[in-house]
Amino acid sequence: MTMTLRLPEVLAKRGRRYAAESGVSLNGLLAIALREYLDARESAPRLAPPPRSLAQAIAQQVKTGPVRRRR
Repeated sequence: MTMTLRLPEVLAKRGRRYAAESGVSLNGLLAIALREYLDARESAPRLAPPPRSLAQAIAQQVKTGPVRRRR
């Protein structure tokens, strides 16, 4: 499967550097990280809802429009 992933430039640089030092591709590193993240959440009980994501915040702002500042 092919997908586009947008990362902040600083995070992308750190990921590329770490992947190169580890001898894996960035794609391989991201696959490992996602699998470990999801596996950890399957075994851990959810005590509280996850925090609101950036995507949800952006979607809310799109629905309500930009914040207008007073002059």
